[in-house]
Amino acid sequence: MGSLLSSILSYVLVYRYAAIFVFNFGAAMILPLPMSATLLAVGAFSSQGYFNIWESLAVAVSSNVLGDLADYLLTRRYGATIIRKLKIDQSRFFVQFEEELRHDAAGTVFSSRFAGSLSSVVNLLAGFVGVPLLSFIIPDIIGDVIEPTVILFVGYILGIYWSNASDIFTLLAAVVATAVVLFVMFRIYRRMARRNGSL
Repeated sequence: MGSLLSSILSYVLVYRYAAIFVFNFGAAMILPLPMSATLLAVGAFSSQGYFNIWESLAVAVSSNVLGDLADYLLTRRYGATIIRKLKIDQSRFFVQFEEELRHDAAGTVFSSRFAGSLSSVVNLLAGFVGVPLLSFIIPDIIGDVIEPTVILFVGYILGIYWSNASDIFTLLAAVVATAVVLFVMFRIYRRMARRNGSL
């Protein structure tokens, strides 16, 4: 178990749902925190009576959604200025990703919920390009319900053996995240190729 995860779990065991909320909110905002492993542990602790699984799920979902919404609203309000100052809008990939997001906001937002820190990037870009709030928030909520539900209940089922499966689960989460990233990039490539007449 990594030292960062150990530190987070010590806070979670002391401050319980408040700590889950704060760490999960921070991860949703863009902080690189091991929340999959943390929620796996919370699920395991729930099976031992330290947490209520449904309350943990409610906290995880609400903190995810609020963190995602904070990203979205920040760039909706200030994104254009920041993007221009950093000259990110001159990147060809950024332009193509922006088009992908405009073309299929719901699908991109939903799939990115399972892509680790890419979800924060999508949140920020969704605000920047002006994706309508409903087109953002509905797939966001659906994805933010599915992901922690699966993780918490896997932890609950594993119980005291959660730490043995933590590395495997982290690897599986990384594989899923990579697959989602590759899927989004493939869609961008196809759109570029169609525009250039090669597909």
